[in-house]
Amino acid sequence: MTDSQNSHSTDETFENEPTVGVVGVGTMGAPIAERIASAFETVAFDLDTERLESVADAGVVATDDPPDLARRSDVVLLSSPSSEAVEAATLGDGGVLAGLDEHDVLVDTGTTHPETSEAIAAACDEHGVEFLDVPISGGPRNAETGELAAMAGGDADVLELIAPVLEAFSDTIHHVGERGAGIAMKLANNYMLAVNSAVVCEALVMARRAGIDDETFLEVASNSSGDSYALRRNVGQFVIPGAYDDPDADLPILTKDVTFAEDLGRDLDVPLLVGGETSSVYRLAEDRGLDEYDFAALLALYDPDEDVGES
Repeated sequence: MTDSQNSHSTDETFENEPTVGVVGVGTMGAPIAERIASAFETVAFDLDTERLESVADAGVVATDDPPDLARRSDVVLLSSPSSEAVEAATLGDGGVLAGLDEHDVLVDTGTTHPETSEAIAAACDEHGVEFLDVPISGGPRNAETGELAAMAGGDADVLELIAPVLEAFSDTIHHVGERGAGIAMKLANNYMLAVNSAVVCEALVMARRAGIDDETFLEVASNSSGDSYALRRNVGQFVIPGAYDDPDADLPILTKDVTFAEDLGRDLDVPLLVGGETSSVYRLAEDRGLDEYDFAALLALYDPDEDVGES
């Protein structure tokens, strides 16, 4: 990951209230754009015009041209579901870089592959554009309430400059290091979540076959040394109520994230002795038809009798 960054004066501020562009108004991008629009002039682009129409009532102005969005914006946030989409929206023909001015700020809020993030950062350097990788954690429900956690990598002064924009949808903002550190932190976090979620499935099925009901398992484990976010989230919010078809994060999202995390770990020569094959478990679950459900439905891979509902 590149260490080179554009310098940004510590006393530099926007001359006026910044206009914010949001590329991608899907599951996460829509509530983010709506919350930003309550505080800043906001312009959005999405290939899906119905998505753009869905945020219009919140005051989000639509455009069908990414360079136009960039020309009208001081800060542009990328909220796209895949590295390919982020790369196309940024570096492709008609991408936002074509319209950004020197010292405008480009922020990637997605969980992008580190190699893609590095390529975008290098292109920003060539254009004199500031770049921060600021992946967010918390899911669409927390996006709606402005309670996301942001993990920022990049220049601290640039982060301070755009902090009011991030605060529109995040209640915690962590500056974790240089450019590239934000995405590394998010991948490390989601790697732990994915591995722990798989282990929770194995432990729950173990308990079931020993005659322990799910409610007792959750109550005891959540008050013991096996407590974890994955335990409380997956079992408490999805397994016991049977709410797999109301996903906070569908299974393919975590498959993607843990695959990227495994790539990063291998690139950094980390011995992934426990979780190094976790992505294959999630891909198997997708192959078994669980791809339209919340990732808590991974349980059905371990317990064939688990009813996840109709897709």
